[in-house]
Amino acid sequence: MQDSEEIEKYDVIVVGAGNGGLAAATLASKNGLKTLLFEKHNLPGGAVTSFRRGRFEFEPSLHEICEVGSEEKPGHTRELFDQMGSDAVFVHENSCYRAICTDPEEPFDVKLPCGIDEFCAELEKQEPGCGEKVRLFLDIEKRAMDMAEKLDKKQISARDIPEIMNVLRMVSYSADKIMDQLKIPKKIQHMISPYWTYVGEPTSTLSAFMLGLMDYCYITDGAGLPSCFSHELSLSLDKAIRKNGGQIFYNSPVTKILVKKLKAYGVVANGKTYYADHIICNCFPNDVFSHMIESKDIPIIEIKRANARKIALSFVNVHLGLNRTAEQLGITDYTSFIVQKSDSTDQFKICHGLGGEGWIIANNLNVVIPDCSPEGTCHMSITSAVYGDEWGKIEPKDYKKTKLKIAEKMIEYYEKSTGIQIRPFIEEIEVATPVTYSRYLGTPNGTPYGYQTSNWDGIFLRTMQKQKEKSIRHLYFVGAHTEGSVGYNQTYKSGRVAVEEVLHEKNKNQ
Repeated sequence: MQDSEEIEKYDVIVVGAGNGGLAAATLASKNGLKTLLFEKHNLPGGAVTSFRRGRFEFEPSLHEICEVGSEEKPGHTRELFDQMGSDAVFVHENSCYRAICTDPEEPFDVKLPCGIDEFCAELEKQEPGCGEKVRLFLDIEKRAMDMAEKLDKKQISARDIPEIMNVLRMVSYSADKIMDQLKIPKKIQHMISPYWTYVGEPTSTLSAFMLGLMDYCYITDGAGLPSCFSHELSLSLDKAIRKNGGQIFYNSPVTKILVKKLKAYGVVANGKTYYADHIICNCFPNDVFSHMIESKDIPIIEIKRANARKIALSFVNVHLGLNRTAEQLGITDYTSFIVQKSDSTDQFKICHGLGGEGWIIANNLNVVIPDCSPEGTCHMSITSAVYGDEWGKIEPKDYKKTKLKIAEKMIEYYEKSTGIQIRPFIEEIEVATPVTYSRYLGTPNGTPYGYQTSNWDGIFLRTMQKQKEKSIRHLYFVGAHTEGSVGYNQTYKSGRVAVEEVLHEKNKNQ
């Protein structure tokens, strides 16, 4: 037992300094709540950090953020960072992606720009007559997004019922079904669907609302990139928390979350108990309910819910430091989606292995931020998806050989698909696998994505069911596994939502 004089109580304790945890701690402290943030690593950010190899600095995960917009026309993410008092600087990328399909039955190579008019015009060149059908898909999505926002703010009236039905259709039907109903040609569907990889659910089972949401946001806002790597974002929020009077303990893993009579009231970290009125948790729910809360204090519904949901994908990342510039190598695209099969369901099936097949995403940050690597060089990341626990079956003695073999396959596929040679110019190479992610993030199978986001368990339905699913009072989850699902923008938003719930609870009690 601790002496009474040692007991210090907080308004909010945040467990984990990932995106959601940092946003929650920043906004809690900004709202005058006595806030303490615990992080098991010596740096904040989770996957939003960077590391060095030789003279190169790399991102451990995908770099861009959705809904940032420009300074003149800010998106929700930029507005949230301004609200949090972040001094991070965003660079605006005003192009969507290059999509390359090497499927002999449906090959294509297309570069799609931002802007709805420009996006649809380019697709019209690919297949005359499809432009207006794609525009209609995006228009329906915009109306669904607007109505979803009104529902969230409880600003609806009887006149909104037709549009509410439109939202329900977008949510209930798969992306494939909605695009088929709009008579969008299959080849064009495949060209506008690469963002399914940012969720990890193929378009045959991904909600049309979710695919349309990503397409619309990227097409209208472009991508936002931190000017000094994504760790700039994490450090800016660390700075804001401290400025607000919040405390941060690094190298301090939380080993227990304390619950009594279905109410969270504290944590144990570094062998000491800390008490709080509210606990905001950036840890994976499966991890929390398997060993961070006493089994007698866990409602059975939480076990059933965790077992019902599928663990989302993880990645193999090949980080390359190249001793030539992007211009010298002929690289002109920041993001390239390269797929072996045109249909996302086929791509999804192929990815249930060790990685390197199905699809790859190639990112070259120098295209957007030329001076992000030493002069005369560039760096790129090649990413492939992995579903399941195939890497858990690899013997430790075979691990290094296996990951280098997969990396070689990914590099070879990139070169063959683009015609760009990069192997002769590799100065540094680092390969991350689901084992790497699992060790660093502490998530099942190393997923940074949380749970699969299907049409039966997607963003809208999770949001509708959220309050009904709460089983432990004053315990709030943030991160990619919450109702907002994946994406940097959604995980930061989850922190804001959690703090809004805390403030609502405090005001209600007062």
